[in-house]
Amino acid sequence: MNRRGFMAVTAGALVPALVCAQPVAPMRRIAILDPGDRALRAEQWQVLESRLRELGYVEGRNLTIDRRWADGVDARLPQLAQELLAGKPEVVLVTTTPATQALMRLTDKIPIVMTGTADPVATGLVASLARPGGNVTGISVQLADVAKKRLDLMREMLPKAKRFGLLGSAANAGTQSVLTQLQAAARAQGLDVRLLEAADPPGIARAFDRLAAESIDAVLVTQVMNQHKSQIVELAARYRIPAGYVDMEFLDAGGLLAFGPVRDGPFRHAAEYVYRILQGANPAEMPVMQPTEFWLGVNLRTAQALGLKIPQSVLIRANRVLE
Repeated sequence: MNRRGFMAVTAGALVPALVCAQPVAPMRRIAILDPGDRALRAEQWQVLESRLRELGYVEGRNLTIDRRWADGVDARLPQLAQELLAGKPEVVLVTTTPATQALMRLTDKIPIVMTGTADPVATGLVASLARPGGNVTGISVQLADVAKKRLDLMREMLPKAKRFGLLGSAANAGTQSVLTQLQAAARAQGLDVRLLEAADPPGIARAFDRLAAESIDAVLVTQVMNQHKSQIVELAARYRIPAGYVDMEFLDAGGLLAFGPVRDGPFRHAAEYVYRILQGANPAEMPVMQPTEFWLGVNLRTAQALGLKIPQSVLIRANRVLE
C-alpha cells in the first residue's frame, strides 16, 4: 500500500468524521500602504477587497491584510513601510509615488502593486509600462495627461485665462512630472503654468495668498492634495478662483470641475494583479495597466457663484452636472 493510501485508511479508522473534511487553504499575507487617512479611500479599498473575495481570497479565512496610513504626512512613509515589510507580506499595495519609493528603498524582492501611481516610467518606478522589469507593477494613472485635459477644459470655460497654478508639493516626484509636462503643453498654447507649493494646511493657505498676489486665473489641484479637500474648496470659494480637480469628492464638496479616471477601476484591477502574483506571476513581466474610462463632472452652483457660464461644449460631455 502506498503512503497516501495508508494514511487515509488509518485516519478513517481512528476519526471517521475527518474522512470528508476539506483541506485547509493556506493563509496568504498582503499589505497596504496608504499616505492618506482611513476615510480618504475607504470605499476604494473595499472595492479591492470585494474583488479579492470574488477571486477566492477572503480576509480572515485564507488572507491576512496588514494596513498602514500616513495620515497625510509623507515623512511617516519610510517607517510605516519598514513596519509592513517586517510582517513578510507576499504583496504590498500602494497608492502614490512617495509610498512606492519608500517601499522600493527597502526591498527589490517583495512585489509592489500600484493602485494608480502617476507616470511610473518618468519617476523611475518601472523600466517601461510593457515590461516593468523589477518588483513593481500595477495601475498607472497618467496624471500629466489628465492634468492637460483639465487644462483644456478650464480653457474652454475661461477663454481669456493665461496664467494657471498647479497646487501640489515639489517634493512629490509625481507632481514634478506632471508640472514638467503641463508646462510644456501650456507654452505651446502661449500659457503660463507655475507650481503653487503646498504640502500641509499652512502651505495651502500660503499658496492661495500667492495666487492672489500673482493674479493667477485658475488652479489645477493635484491628486495628492485630496487629504485637504475641505480646506482647498473653501479657499477657492473665498478667493473666487476657478479650480479643477481629479476626484468626484471635490465636486460634491463644492469644487467647480472634476476630471479623472473612474475612481474604483484601478482598485478593482489592482486586486487582479494581487491574485495573479499570489498564483505565481512575476511582476517584472506584468505590464502596467492604464485606465481607459474617465468621467467629467461640473458644479453649476459653484460656477454661478463665480459668475461663470459653463459652455455647452463642456456640459454635453459631462457625466455628472450638479445644479
